[in-house]
Amino acid sequence: WGRGPLPTHTMKLSIFKPKRAQVDEVLAGAEGLNYDAKCGTKDLEDASRVKDLKSRGYRICSRKVQVGHGWDDYRKAKSKLKAWEHVKLGWTAVVPDAPPKRGSDFCICARVLGIWITNPLNTVYVENKRTKVPLLNLLPVLPLGYNSARYSFAGGTKKGHLLAGEERFSLSIDRKTKSVDYQISSLSKPDHILSTVGYPLVCLLQSCFIRQSTRSFARKMKKPDE
Repeated sequence: WGRGPLPTHTMKLSIFKPKRAQVDEVLAGAEGLNYDAKCGTKDLEDASRVKDLKSRGYRICSRKVQVGHGWDDYRKAKSKLKAWEHVKLGWTAVVPDAPPKRGSDFCICARVLGIWITNPLNTVYVENKRTKVPLLNLLPVLPLGYNSARYSFAGGTKKGHLLAGEERFSLSIDRKTKSVDYQISSLSKPDHILSTVGYPLVCLLQSCFIRQSTRSFARKMKKPDE
């Protein structure tokens, strides 16, 4: 990686922001998920499920923010979510930044204390759910009468990642109020000597990312399209 690389199994550390070829190297060395796929983010609304995950040592975080109102805002927000605008915070980036597709690999790169950390993940699921008004349920083929929708995808940590778990990014439009909400939900626990020793810092950075991502996404939604 040129000057300043610090190899640590699959996850990489560098004083320079990683380039695509370097990210591809990390992904090539990451074999499979490093956690039980049954311990995922799909059922985090279930209190008993959350209790079980916590008993397994997972830290669970979630934050939701309203980013718009109505179907136009929902479509705008969905486009931005697919473009990873929620991750582009200056000190964080995703490579490659292609629209999420189930089974695709990517890396989250984050600059911490002047060092870039590159962690490998896999898109474990992509969900696109819509519901219609009762009468139009009789005509499921026609793209008419939708009264609510939800789009979400999750990244699962691969072997060599600092943490073990999933992070879900979701967007929804409420059936009654037509409020458009963006939400991050994650579950994780240490899976590397660095994250184990520095776990308080890891938790702080994770909370900071979630807070900044929701705030940044809300600000970007207020800006007019170019």
